[in-house]
Amino acid sequence: MKKTKAVILDYCKAYSEMQDRTLAKKVYSENLHLFKSVEQIRGLIRYYRGHHGEYNRKSVKDKEMIKPLNYNTKKNPEPINTGAKILILDIETAPIRAYVWGVWNENIHMNQIQSDWFILTWAAKWLFDDKVYSAKLKPEEVLNQDDSRIIKGIWTLLNEADIVVAHNGEKFDIPKLNSRFIINDIEPPLPYQVIDTLKHIRRKFAFTHNKLDYVNKILKLDRKSDTGGFELWERCMKGDKSALKEMEDYNVKDVKILEDLYLNIRQWITPHPNVGLFILDQKQSRCACCGSDKLIDTGKLYYTISNAFALQKCESCGSNNRKRLGELKINDKRHLLISSAK
Repeated sequence: MKKTKAVILDYCKAYSEMQDRTLAKKVYSENLHLFKSVEQIRGLIRYYRGHHGEYNRKSVKDKEMIKPLNYNTKKNPEPINTGAKILILDIETAPIRAYVWGVWNENIHMNQIQSDWFILTWAAKWLFDDKVYSAKLKPEEVLNQDDSRIIKGIWTLLNEADIVVAHNGEKFDIPKLNSRFIINDIEPPLPYQVIDTLKHIRRKFAFTHNKLDYVNKILKLDRKSDTGGFELWERCMKGDKSALKEMEDYNVKDVKILEDLYLNIRQWITPHPNVGLFILDQKQSRCACCGSDKLIDTGKLYYTISNAFALQKCESCGSNNRKRLGELKINDKRHLLISSAK
């Protein structure tokens, strides 16, 4: 035991920059008579380097063995120009007006609908840019329920976007916009990927409420503006010019706080669209979430049913990334079994 420990410590000192598993393979190939497997060596290396957790880091006597685990979890990562056009989006719609006989569990027949919904305002911004684009209906357009003028602007932005971020975007903002596009005889914008922050919050967390304003409150981020309730929508429907301006300002604020929320939960979004694909310089690995090249090896592997992949932590946004090429080669997997599907 003392001999194997001494061998591991010597290798750790001599190859302090080498990753845990790579070093374990080197030790194993050069000392076949001392060790049973690469995994046995890797476990010892991780212990002596303090990679088995904070408790073991404290128990390791030779601190110079320890590789620092400076995982950066800061809330505001530096902007990285990945080349990906990421659009933060929010819309406000008019209510549906209908004749009803009750307020609970009502099934509204289409003949009861007096006026359908349409877009009142929209706001959007490119990630990290200060400028917010927005548009609102004029009073006469509200009365005519005509949003054809303002939706052309948001269509242009969507047509340029590679990724669109919206809260409840997959079930509300995007389908609503698509509906108004086809109603106004506008062709589909070019394809883009959607990051629905509401969906990812529901998947990863257990907040009491998943509304944008409540989650931002819990995370101590900027909050929504106070609209005063449904009265603002009621005034907008009457063509009140000042109300429409208030609605647009409210919409713009929502986009800004949505950007804050997205950047705070970005490291939790899995899978995140791979922004590394938009960086032309492929000489080094890039974080899939933010595009940073500040990646550190965790010494841990990500296991699928047929291979294992090295995990890296992004020091910029804090997200976890796995390498695309597996650690196990064909000979390593020769006797590997996989559970049957049925």
